[in-house]
Amino acid sequence: MSENRRKSPWAYDESGLKCPQCQSTRINRVLDTWAMRRGIQMFKCAVCGKKFYDRGVDDYRPTFER
Repeated sequence: MSENRRKSPWAYDESGLKCPQCQSTRINRVLDTWAMRRGIQMFKCAVCGKKFYDRGVDDYRPTFER
């Protein structure tokens, strides 16, 4: 990976992530427009399907967008 990509805020080390629900390490990154506008990383578990944010971000998205 180039030096410029490592400095990017979207260059995220996903190796230590675990699903908060099933503790699986099979995690995929989700590109959600609501989260991207706020600079938040969003992930989805490949086992149970739970979506979660990095670093315990609260979900203030309106319910009609879910």
